[in-house]
Parts: sequence; C-alpha cells; structure tokens
Amino acid sequence: MTARGGTRIRAARKPVVVLVGEDSNDRKCLRILLEEFCPQLRGQLVEVKDPARLRSAKGTLDSRVDALARLVRARAAREDADLACVFVQEDLDDSDGAEYLEKRDRVQMALEQRFRTAHYVLSTAEVEAWLLLFPDALAETVSSWRVPRQFRNRDTGTLSDPKHIMKHAVSGPARRYKETDAPDVFAKAIALGCLDQPGGTNRSWNQFRTDVSTCCRQHVPQQRSSQ
Repeated sequence: MTARGGTRIRAARKPVVVLVGEDSNDRKCLRILLEEFCPQLRGQLVEVKDPARLRSAKGTLDSRVDALARLVRARAAREDADLACVFVQEDLDDSDGAEYLEKRDRVQMALEQRFRTAHYVLSTAEVEAWLLLFPDALAETVSSWRVPRQFRNRDTGTLSDPKHIMKHAVSGPARRYKETDAPDVFAKAIALGCLDQPGGTNRSWNQFRTDVSTCCRQHVPQQRSSQ
C-alpha cells in the first residue's frame, strides 16, 4: 500500500483535488483516507511536493499562501483541469490545547481568501496521534506492536509525543515504527473496517472527517450513474 501516492500520479478525472502535506508519507495518508471516506475522489487526487509551512509563519501569511497558490494552480494546469478543492496538512507539533483553534483558523481563513474551497488539516500533535486511535490496525500491521493500556481510549491529541510513543511504547527493537509505516496502518484500518470506531478521540481527526464530508458533498461534482 505504501506505493500509493506520489507527485507523478496524474489525474484520471476532472476537476482535481490537490494534496499538500509535510512530506510524502503524510500525502499518502491523506490520499488513502480521502479515497476511503469519499470514493468519488478516486482519480481526482494530485499532489504538490513542496510543504506549505504555514503554521510557523510569523506575522502575515500572505506571501506563503501566495507561493502555495502558485504551486497548486500550476499543478491543476498541468492536468489541464479546474481546481475543485485543496487539502493542506501540517502537524501542530504540540499537544491539543486552547491555542489549537486559533492556529488552525488563522491558516484556514488565509487559505479561503486564495482558494474558494480549501481545508487545513492541522494534526494534533502529529499524524502518529491518529494512528494510536486504531490499536487493532497497528497490531495487524506488525504482529509485535501493541498499544499499552495507558494510551488506549484517550484523547490522543493531548499526548505530548505520539511519535515517541509509537517508537518506544507501541513498537520495540524487533520492529521499530517508522514514519513510512503510517500509510500502511491506515490501509490496514480500512481493511479491518475500524476507521469509524476509533479507540479514543482526537479533535483534529474529527475536524478532518468533517472537512472530507464537506468537500465530498459540496466541492466535488457528483458522478452521474451510467445510463
């Protein structure tokens, strides 16, 4: 499953939805999840290699959002396609707290000023916190992996270092977790049918699910059934 995704993948259908992530692993995760939650997006997803780096911007976001907009529109132009929607993913790199909405809304509003339809996916604290919501998928991905009891049925967005937990509590020396494993875990969660039954909560995961639903209903043209 980790072969799914990449900036070389061309659109099979139009208009396109452009994915921007911190790295290729995050874009693969977005692609796998979007295709599952909104199947009509299959064939419409294309990627931009450069990370956005919006959360860390000091002062105005204008110059960074303008640069991102040029990349996104160039990617759509490469497909000779209109732009239906943009998903921009970054890690908060901090646990969930009072400032989460302020940081997310600041970037979300800036994106909406440049794109009619855009969704800012600010993962708390990082994508690994989402993985901890699916202990069965982790165990099925690598048989030696186990989510310890103290990390189950928790708000994983409030955990201080989910990546450390994945590397040193869930996995061990026999098979240490790597960031490239994340897409496979989500793919396994899909295969097990557990994405709708997370073992815990995470505000950024819930927000992502809401954004995908909005995009699927409102931003992407519905495909007509064959006559």
